[in-house]
Amino acid sequence: MAFNPGGTSTQPGGPAQPSQPAFFNTLLERGKKRQSAAISDAGPVDIPNLQLGIGGLRSLAQGISRVDRDDPQTRGVGKKGLSSLAASGIPPSAVRSKLASLDTQAASSGTPRHSESFDPDTQRFLRQIQQRGKDAIATDSFNRVRNEFNTFLEDKIALSWEDQREKMFESLGLGHYKNNRPVNDMSKTGDYTAASALRSRSSVFGRSGLKKSVIGTPTSGPMGTHIFGDAAAAQSDPYPSNSRALREKMERYAAIVRNLNSARMQEKPYPILHELREIEHNPTDGLHDAYDAIVKIVGESKLHMYLSSDRPEFAQDYLNDNPGSDAAVRMRERIIAGSRGFLEERFRNDMNDLLNSDPKTALRGGIPSPLSKVRAYIRLRFQRKDLAADDAEFQQLGEDHCWVLIFYLLRGGFVKEAAEYVSQNNFRSMDPKFAMYMTTYALEGRLPRDLQQKAHIEYQQRVRNAPDIDPYRMACYKIVGRCEPSNRRFEGINQKIEDWTWLQFVFAREESRVEEIAGDSFGLLDLRKDFLDIGQRVFADNSGNHAIYFLLQILAGMFEHAVVYLGQFEPASAVHLAIGLNYYGLLRVSNYFTSNELLSYTTSDQPQINFASIILQYTRDFRAGDPEAAVDYFSLLCLNTDILGDLGKSQVSVCHEALREFILESREFTNLLGDIKPDGTRIKGAIEQRSKLFGIHDDKEFFRLITLQAAAIASDKGLVADAARLYHLAEDYDKVTELINQGLSDTIVSNAAIPDSNEGRTTSSTEGPGAESISLAYRMRDLYGGNAMYYSKISRENLSSFELLLRAIEAKKFMDKSLWSEALDEMNGLAILPLTAEGSVSYIRNTVQTFSTLPPVVSRIVGQLMMWCIQCIGKRRESLQQGLYENDMRHALYDQLLTAARDLMTFAGMVRYKLSPKLYQALACAAGDIGL
Repeated sequence: MAFNPGGTSTQPGGPAQPSQPAFFNTLLERGKKRQSAAISDAGPVDIPNLQLGIGGLRSLAQGISRVDRDDPQTRGVGKKGLSSLAASGIPPSAVRSKLASLDTQAASSGTPRHSESFDPDTQRFLRQIQQRGKDAIATDSFNRVRNEFNTFLEDKIALSWEDQREKMFESLGLGHYKNNRPVNDMSKTGDYTAASALRSRSSVFGRSGLKKSVIGTPTSGPMGTHIFGDAAAAQSDPYPSNSRALREKMERYAAIVRNLNSARMQEKPYPILHELREIEHNPTDGLHDAYDAIVKIVGESKLHMYLSSDRPEFAQDYLNDNPGSDAAVRMRERIIAGSRGFLEERFRNDMNDLLNSDPKTALRGGIPSPLSKVRAYIRLRFQRKDLAADDAEFQQLGEDHCWVLIFYLLRGGFVKEAAEYVSQNNFRSMDPKFAMYMTTYALEGRLPRDLQQKAHIEYQQRVRNAPDIDPYRMACYKIVGRCEPSNRRFEGINQKIEDWTWLQFVFAREESRVEEIAGDSFGLLDLRKDFLDIGQRVFADNSGNHAIYFLLQILAGMFEHAVVYLGQFEPASAVHLAIGLNYYGLLRVSNYFTSNELLSYTTSDQPQINFASIILQYTRDFRAGDPEAAVDYFSLLCLNTDILGDLGKSQVSVCHEALREFILESREFTNLLGDIKPDGTRIKGAIEQRSKLFGIHDDKEFFRLITLQAAAIASDKGLVADAARLYHLAEDYDKVTELINQGLSDTIVSNAAIPDSNEGRTTSSTEGPGAESISLAYRMRDLYGGNAMYYSKISRENLSSFELLLRAIEAKKFMDKSLWSEALDEMNGLAILPLTAEGSVSYIRNTVQTFSTLPPVVSRIVGQLMMWCIQCIGKRRESLQQGLYENDMRHALYDQLLTAARDLMTFAGMVRYKLSPKLYQALACAAGDIGL
């Protein structure tokens, strides 16, 4: 409630008085009015008498704040003060704060303002009006320039500082700034979120040159370590960084990719897995075995090259996201069979190596059949006492340890030979049930349900009754009868990791879970989970042999995980393993523009790898020195064009984006884009030669599209020469002329010195963009001027602007040589300035109308041309004044130049608002210097 001097209170719903701070400020205001009324002998003011002044109220309020409620001497004073304030309608609690907010200087600061005295000087008044106009124009120009500058900053300098910091860390060799998820982490963190997708790479075409590059910047750090993150740089590499061995290996890789693309253009298959296998000589890295396993899975053969590539079939089956579909089951069965076949073949090779190492002890002899080889192998193993424990008992049938012989026949993949062996009468008499199981197993590859149940029962009985008698017999029952699937390991047998792995694939079957016996279901998906668990427990800290886990991932068909895991140790080999897998469609790729992680997961929890990212990052090591090899690698991105939907389109888009950026980065226009001879014949470049690999069948349109996109980016970055060259290669000659016109116009407006060379044909990079534009202009005139094929495709407006701008350049050359008359004649020949008006206002107005119809590149140089004309007139008149002899002709020329200068100023006054204020002011100053 506000204090009312009249004794009434204002209602809360009344209008507020924000201009009065209330309470004591109101009293001060009324006190001033009262004093003024008393001095002017005015009538009495209806204001109640105040018992206390402002000072008294302040002292009383301070005294109240210091009152000690327990002191009887001060308690009365406090009560008296409170009563006085309450009687005045003022809340005591608000007194102190209100006094602190009083503006005590307000009463004395108000001084009456006197009106300005009348000034009869009209000249001074006009000067003041003119000065105000100039100030307004300057303020308006400043605001406009500031707004344009802010808009430019927002449009062009809107950098992502996180990306810039990341790029700086990489360029300094400090690795990545962000703490990305380790690539060996097999736990799934889920798909990328919508927010991360928005923060990721943006559109494909029409991107600003200041945005994040697709191909990145060439690196000078350790080769390949930037592809798979910091983990790759921390691992031991068999090839030191930038070593000669690694460079030779990369050159061999590049040759394979080149041959692969040659085969693709001829639509022929290419044994890429065999070729890559030949490069991997290190037996400890597992790559040699990995390629053998993949060859078994896909069935690649160098002897049947007339067959077409099976990529469409493999890709359709492997990329099916429904794990229960026929295609997905078919692919898992193929992986199981191929991996098992590889392990059996590897055992046969190891067996042969062992027999060849000690042929005297092996005593192979006889016909070199699988049975004789296995018998010799067992004989050699018995000699070394490494078949089982020392106290193990082995059943014999004649000279053979029959169960050991059957086991290793199965281990080597000799199922038919094992069935023939147990079909003999002497073995049937010993164990007729197993002979029946083995014969059925050899025919169908598995036992029917009834026989499998019988084999389970017999196996369990033998485990309970005689578990220590011949462990190889129990192993044979476990293999043939698929017994005890929850315990997938051999008991009592000396075995290697390969034997355990082989048993996992023996048990793995892709059957309907309804048809499987309860507890016996075990497929490739379950095996992958086991391998992932092993990787997290044993290989997560890279303490174990990484080649073992890498091979397990390949055998289980975990190709995406295998590529990323191998990338920690050998990045270059991992990149080309991904290429080989992707060639056959055995790699699930992610969208480059929406996926920020190297290894991510689809909505159906399927792993996917950013194939485009690893290819683009890999080329950073060599593309500066071998641009054609980089184009070969870029074309591999279009291997995935057969993927349906936006994913397949995104792979083509990132390929085209990479080509466009690489064209600008390398500036190898002739090698990449080719050239055009003066007669119009096109010379194909590396990109056009491989245009069939880039997903577009219209070669001409594809080439034109890529070139135009690169030219647009070059133009945005101010690379006039590169943009003009690219537009010329795209056969857009009108755009070439437009670019050169813009460059000439910029050169004239900047008032830069023109290089005095042979028509500007030879320029240096230190002479600036102006010299470059002039050199381009003369070369264009020489090339286009005499060939109707070129100038017929250039618009008349651009041609006329080009001729006019080139004449303006010639005028500037005359000025730089102090040839003032020649420069004036050249500018007069442009017919855009009233140099010959001779005071005719109508002529000047016609010139103003012509000015309004000029193209922008020409109209923007008119101001600078007027400045040049004024300078030339001044210099010419100065030379006339300094002449030794005077005559009428000299006086007439002197007056004619003065008239021309006045006509120019009249023209400038008519178009002043189309000129920049700074230029108009400079023009006025120059005119004043010559006496206008």
